[in-house]
Amino acid sequence: MTMTRRSSLARAVPLAALTAGLVLLAGCNPIGGGTGPTRLVINGPTGALDADTGDTYVCLRSGLTATLFFENGTAADFTQRVTWSVQPADEPFLTISNFRRDATTTQVGGVLTPVSPTAAEQRVRVTASFSNLTDTIDLRVMPKPDIRLAQRNIGTSLTEDLPAASSPTDPTVTSAFKLGPSTSVDLTLVANLNGTQTLVDSTAAWSFDTDVPGTSVTSVSNDANAVIASINSDGLIVATTADARTLTARAKFATCNDSVAAQFSVSPIRSIRMEPEFGAQPLIAPNSERYVVLAGFDESGPEQNISPFSTITTTNITIANFLSAFLGVPNLLTAIAPGDPVTLTVTAPTIVTPTPPETVPARHAPTIQQTVVADTLVSIALEPATLSSVAGSADVCRTRVVGTYASGAQQDVTRRATFASSDNTIAIVSSLPLSAGLVGSAGITPGTSTITASVANGTGTPFTTTSTYTSVAPLTTPPADCPQSFPPLPGQVPAP
Repeated sequence: MTMTRRSSLARAVPLAALTAGLVLLAGCNPIGGGTGPTRLVINGPTGALDADTGDTYVCLRSGLTATLFFENGTAADFTQRVTWSVQPADEPFLTISNFRRDATTTQVGGVLTPVSPTAAEQRVRVTASFSNLTDTIDLRVMPKPDIRLAQRNIGTSLTEDLPAASSPTDPTVTSAFKLGPSTSVDLTLVANLNGTQTLVDSTAAWSFDTDVPGTSVTSVSNDANAVIASINSDGLIVATTADARTLTARAKFATCNDSVAAQFSVSPIRSIRMEPEFGAQPLIAPNSERYVVLAGFDESGPEQNISPFSTITTTNITIANFLSAFLGVPNLLTAIAPGDPVTLTVTAPTIVTPTPPETVPARHAPTIQQTVVADTLVSIALEPATLSSVAGSADVCRTRVVGTYASGAQQDVTRRATFASSDNTIAIVSSLPLSAGLVGSAGITPGTSTITASVANGTGTPFTTTSTYTSVAPLTTPPADCPQSFPPLPGQVPAP
């Protein structure tokens, strides 16, 4: 099975800053060390400081914050103390909340709720006032963006695509899949905001549709009152008991009458198999490779990645050992030293044999052999040579470090590399084993940074290689190269 992956840094529509205002500065006098206020500024929906303009989108609640500066150079968050207003007031394209607290409720200030009734963008001006100081920001109220469902890999926290599907009776259903008992899936929402892929989970709440008998908004049970599956408000589905019924998990947006949904069922696992990251080729010490554990529900249908819910053991830990607990990567096999082939065995959620018994699927393979060999690293190369993404985007580009050995063999050594960015205000790059080589935009400012990868060779000076990363402004030329995967190296097979 081939799974399309889209990695993501967890950037979301920023409401978190608004909650900081609940600290309520009203009880913290004197503010500014007793000096007078000099300037009030509004910070934009994306967190941009002292912003003049910004965008907000129908169905996606976002927010503004306000900062007050004082004569002695200090500053304070005044989001909950300013008075917010919108012009034109007679055409409700957008509303903004003011702080209010009474005996039963607290309303946070600065929350933007687009209510534009048209498909075209609208323009409004928001003003923040405190004492005799004011500041304004011009906002575009944009139509509802394209929002797609995705899943957050529970083992890696990276965002991956869901199997696409549609329902002839429900156009909001965009995905369909199966889950095995004792597994889970973490659903997430990705919106295309002016060409920038952005996580917008905070703008919606998840629940089950209740038109299926025995279903509540958070769980569904079978006739014996055993829980089949549950869902929390963030989209985490926990599958418990196999059942034939189809369930609908729906994300509802608080600010508009709209939603997106996925349909799924909890089905018995009929087969299980492992896929090595580098295929059948020997693993060169001290490299490492991940094993993906796949569960099948019938002879030839889609499989579920159940790696986070599986454990793999090896027959000889002095040759190859799973060091996942130390490196933070699920089912990661590290080559220790060359030796005889080792046998790897997976333990996973229970496999159910159908009644009457059927032929075990040919792909059922709970064991696999791996060979560790010695070789000498002679050079490395960082792929791709150039890469780019939109400044401020949630998209993350993958890089790969390919090692060439004395025997002529090539193998991925990305997790052995130490990465660096020449400008951390433009690009960030990870050296952690779980996310090694992932590169993303560091902020909303376009620019260029050099990405460097170094791999120790055991003889002194490490091998070093570089690539060039460019972040481009939104609405300009689309990024030329932001890979999400790479073709197999010689001797490898495509990863599932």
